[in-house]
Amino acid sequence: MIAEGRIIIEMGQNGDVRLNSNRGVDVARMLVGRGPGDVLDLLPRLFSLCGHAHVAAARRAMFGPLAEMEMRSDSLMVLSENAREHLLRILTCWRAKGDPPALAGPSIMSLVSGMKTALGGSKAEQDQADNLANFLAADVLALGPAQFLDLEDIESFCGWLSGPPTPVKDHLSGIIAKGWEALGASQPNYLPYLPEDLLFERFNNPEFSIRPDWQGQPYETGTLERQSRHPLVVALVETHGTGLLARMVARLVELAQIPERMKNGDCLVSGGDGLGIVETARGRLIHAVRQESGVIADYRILAPTEWNFHPQGVAVQALRTLPAEPDLSARASALIEAIDPCVAFEVRAV
Repeated sequence: MIAEGRIIIEMGQNGDVRLNSNRGVDVARMLVGRGPGDVLDLLPRLFSLCGHAHVAAARRAMFGPLAEMEMRSDSLMVLSENAREHLLRILTCWRAKGDPPALAGPSIMSLVSGMKTALGGSKAEQDQADNLANFLAADVLALGPAQFLDLEDIESFCGWLSGPPTPVKDHLSGIIAKGWEALGASQPNYLPYLPEDLLFERFNNPEFSIRPDWQGQPYETGTLERQSRHPLVVALVETHGTGLLARMVARLVELAQIPERMKNGDCLVSGGDGLGIVETARGRLIHAVRQESGVIADYRILAPTEWNFHPQGVAVQALRTLPAEPDLSARASALIEAIDPCVAFEVRAV
């Protein structure tokens, strides 16, 4: 596994925000000159967080329609990986310093390996979905995922919060007690569908995979974008804007959907003609590949972090709303964790 970089956010007292992203080695360049099989073997070792998503995107980009027979298994692996990544963010961040972890780590880390073992067995795959649903019901939501998805307004959400306690509920209640519900709320600009032919052309510009825009605009991708039409998320955005609480609840909504999506065999992989597109936990991942005589001639990877942490993107816009108060670094860190970069970050008050 190689270093995937680091983001340094400098917060000025005058409201200025400077974002410096060092994404480390250009992984895509390491894939040029290799055969497709070598690329698929190498990617999980290069990416520590979403290795299965990268494999799924690469397979679709390199093999096109021939990859369709693997799309179901790829999607199940990505769904398991997405659940793990959402739960790890809750495990590591949804607690005050010194508090015990919100969730049990071993159960989370077994999600991906368990699904990998289950692939190809209908009952075993269903059992993995049921195991995740039971874990969410017992340790995260204090009710079944389907029941949580039935929460559609502020009143029902508050009723859920006041029910049997869980560490997750305690953390959300703490956010509300601090008055941080609207923290970082800004005008939403969600990433739309990008026509594949035009998208592939954009990769002819090397800057696109580093500092992406579409028709001159940076966009947001991820859980809030994907869950922006769920009634509870709509209600929270109408009340508090696209702030911290809406972002956290959107993560829970997406988590609650995953067991049923596993059972339905929902597809998270698309693309063609040299493109592989996968919906990862952090947003839309895109691989663009050009081959010559069975060898990779050019390879580009556009990760969701490049959209969300664009110099004029959602993270910067959200951070610019924060007042220069003594707890500025804590507020900024909470926002960055909610937007969720795929690399480490550091907040500096300057």
